[in-house]
Amino acid sequence: MGKVRSKSGEGLSGLVGNVVFYSYKGETYVRSRPRKKSKNSWSERQLLAQKRFAALKAFWGRFDHSPIQEIWRVADENIRGDNHFLRTNKVAFSPDGTLTDPQRLHLTAGSLPLPGKLTAVLSAVDPSILEVTWQDDPGSAIAWSDDELMIMIGHDGEFKGPLATGVLREQEAAVIQLPTVTGAIQGIYLFFASEERKLYSGDVYFGM
Repeated sequence: MGKVRSKSGEGLSGLVGNVVFYSYKGETYVRSRPRKKSKNSWSERQLLAQKRFAALKAFWGRFDHSPIQEIWRVADENIRGDNHFLRTNKVAFSPDGTLTDPQRLHLTAGSLPLPGKLTAVLSAVDPSILEVTWQDDPGSAIAWSDDELMIMIGHDGEFKGPLATGVLREQEAAVIQLPTVTGAIQGIYLFFASEERKLYSGDVYFGM
């Protein structure tokens, strides 16, 4: 990479022959044109990485027009929502792009803290009822008593939600009637949202 010091280089950008001009922080730089790789030149590891990345992008796309994408967009102002989602969740996918570890998958992120001792189990009397308990921390500077418990449901490779439960953080317990879904419920993701839906917490997964 070289730096153009002459004023004649001001405003230059793009490809000229085998070199590329580009600007960064008011300076103009030049570098060699990158060589194109043929498909046959990629290693197996590189091909698997591309496959996993494509699978993650497709997974993110499943939440188009869903509050999930907006949650990730506001989670961290220093990174794009889709990039944040991909970096966080790549560990849940195998090298060939298959979702293999739903426990390591996160559908939400944010600065709102989760309460302590969060638990969730199906009712022994009625398996369509989810019983949730937690310990509130009224001394938290960010969490509020009216933060609402939210739920995402994983079932047969699909996801339903996010669903508002109507239960507030200060209540420290919830009895939730699970909605009817196709197939069996494999797992539940629980998180909290502020009343104005401007802050969200990360989620916790509970296998069912």
